[in-house]
Order: sequence, then C-alpha cells, then structure tokens
Amino acid sequence: MKHDKHGHRARLTALAAGLSLLLTAGASQAACKVNIGVLLALTGSMAEIGQDNLRSAKLAIKDVNDAGGIHGCTVAPIIYDSQTEPMVAVNQAKSLVDLKGVRVVFGSNSSGTTIAELRSVTAPAKVLLVSPSAASTSFTKLAKEGYTKGLFYRGVMSVGDEGPVVAYVARHMAGWKHVSIVYVNNAFGVTYAQETIKAFKAMGGKARLIPYNSDQPDYQAIVTDALRDKPQALVLLAHPKGGQAILRDWLQSGGPQHVLLADSVATQQFVDKSGGKLLDGSWSIKDAAVKSPWYALYRKNFITAYKRTPHIPYDTNSYDAMAITLLAMDQAGTKDARKIFAAAREITAPGGLVVHPTPTGFKSALEAIARGKKIHYIGVTGALSIDQYGDVSNPVVIGRIKGGKLDYYRTLGVDEVNSIVKHHKL
Repeated sequence: MKHDKHGHRARLTALAAGLSLLLTAGASQAACKVNIGVLLALTGSMAEIGQDNLRSAKLAIKDVNDAGGIHGCTVAPIIYDSQTEPMVAVNQAKSLVDLKGVRVVFGSNSSGTTIAELRSVTAPAKVLLVSPSAASTSFTKLAKEGYTKGLFYRGVMSVGDEGPVVAYVARHMAGWKHVSIVYVNNAFGVTYAQETIKAFKAMGGKARLIPYNSDQPDYQAIVTDALRDKPQALVLLAHPKGGQAILRDWLQSGGPQHVLLADSVATQQFVDKSGGKLLDGSWSIKDAAVKSPWYALYRKNFITAYKRTPHIPYDTNSYDAMAITLLAMDQAGTKDARKIFAAAREITAPGGLVVHPTPTGFKSALEAIARGKKIHYIGVTGALSIDQYGDVSNPVVIGRIKGGKLDYYRTLGVDEVNSIVKHHKL
C-alpha cells in the first residue's frame, strides 16, 4: 500500500471509511472504530486458559489504542465464548462473521474448536483466523495441502515442533531414560505425544504413551497403566482439567516425584493444586519469555489491570498474537485476509525499525508504517517469526520446582529451539 508524504493523518477520513467497511461491515464512519472478533473459551474445560488469553489480548488492544489505534481509529473487540465446544465455536464464529461483519477473528484457544471454526466458517468466508494457543499439527497439514491459503496463523509453536523440545528436556536436561507420557486424547495431545515419544526414543530413551479423556469421571486406571512398567518419571501433556487429578493420583499411588509439566499445566496454580512441594525437582516447559524488560512491563500492566499476576503459559503468546494482528491490519489497510497475513509475516521478520510492546513502541511502529517503512516487532515472548504455513517459531522457557514454587531455570532461544527441532524431529 502506498503512503503519501503527508502521512496517515491526512488520509484519516478515507481510511476510516475503508476500514469501517473492511472490518466492521456497516459500522459508522463517524464512530471511527475497527472491530475485531474475539472468540475464546471463557467457559468449559479450557476456560482458565481462555480467560487469561482474553485479559492479555485486551492489554495489547489497550496499548495499540493508547498509541493511536489502527489508522487513528479505536480497536473495539467483539467478545464471544466458544465454551470449549467445537459446535458452539462454529455458531459463534458464524455470528461474528455473518452478523457482526468482522474480517478478522482472534481465537479460539483450543485446537479442536479452532479447527472447527477454520473449516466451517472462516476459511470459506475468506476471513483471517488467528489463534493465540492452538498448537495442533493439523493446521500445518491443512496449510501444506493448500487449504488455509494465508487465512490462518497462530501465536504458539506447533506441537509437532515442540514435541522434540519436550523430549530433549526430559532426556538430556533431566537425564531420564525411561518415562511414561500421559496425554489428553484430542487434536492437541495426540500429535504432541507422538512427536515427543519418537524424539525421546531417537535420543536413546524408553517410553510409553497413555491417553486420557478430559471428561473422565476417574483417572486411577490411567495412572495404574502409566506406572505399570516402573518409569523414572511422568511427562504430562495435559489440560488443567484432568491433569490435576492425574498428577494427584500419580503421587498418591507412589509414582516417582519426577515430572515434566508441559504447556497449559506448566503454571504455579497447577503446581499448587496438584502436588506442591511433592513436585520439588520437577521440570516445566512452556512457550513464554520471563527474562526481558518487555515481560516485566507486561507483568506490571497485567497486575495493575487485573490485581493478580499472570499465570497461564499462553498469556504472553496471546498478547503478542493480538499485537501482531493489529499492526498487520494497520499495515495492510485492506479487508483482504491474505494481505493481513502477509503483513504479519513481514513485521515479524528481521530487518527494519525494531519496535517493542509498549505504547511508545506501538506509536513508533504505526508512524513508520504510515511512512511506508518496514518494522520488526519483537514482543513479550521475544523475537517471533511466522512461516508461510502460519506456524510460529518462538523461545521456550524451562522451569524447575523448588520449595513448591515453579521457578525460572533457563530460556531456549529461537535458534536453539530450531536446532533441536531440526536434529530430532522425525
């Protein structure tokens, strides 16, 4: 998109009208608002994650609005609840697209609901779908088959890539040779477990896969099976609901107090509810960054806004995914979802003006975009990159539990993560 020498303020009226049509279908030009659909699991089995994803996304929206908004217009989220149910998610997505006229939907946060939205609603309608945390490899497969065509990207690494990283931490950092891998039996967990066990065995380890369903009334049989061949440790690829009961049963049944908590269970809240000090010495892995001034500022703003600390691993991913989406919408200046996708890839690629997730940083970014200059967004989770399939590469944080507290251990940077994936993904 060309930018005249007078900057985007001179184009405000025309762009506001264009963006009203492009993203809000029928919104008033005078209101100068840009609506974005937000569809997250605010109830159901993924509610804990969805609610904090929403809180973080709203912080990103506030920061962009404080910086001037999209072409000077206020970003206004239209928030719906997927209830962690695919059919509900489809109906809500239809309402956002058909009735509210949005051209970008942010969410959902679970892979099952997001796949349903993509297949049934957003892709057929040529609407961009952005998930902060849907990690299934199904999206990569759909993209490689030509289905998504630049209509989907996410803010979290695919489990197809993260599986080898989990295996690396378990085998080479924790030093375990024999583990049981208990995983939730859904679009998120199945491939995650398969990629983890393949990589773990390639590293010389021994492992078995034990699936569970999140709505089971009892998990003792799962734990009994996991303990059958006397593993050294438990690798838990789970959701909070179900995962807490499994870990409690594991400990009560005499399972080793050596556990690797991955992703949505790699939180202090999960540790408090499932084992506390009994988990001392255990490990965690999550897509997040906690050792940067940008995370420190994000954490401060989260506490100010919500009166508590962020505790869900995908919080920072949600903030960055929303920030990238809004900057991409500003740069694209069109309702074409594929152009917004292309802009998101461009602003996360190296080169150009480096901008960080602060109102000042966003103001500089929007001004640079208005002048036709390239920007490079480096977010709360660090330097991210989005490939042609909508997959993201990001840093990974390793934690250790000591005194019942989940503490930071070290960060695997993007280059280190990519190296592990390259050498160990089968």
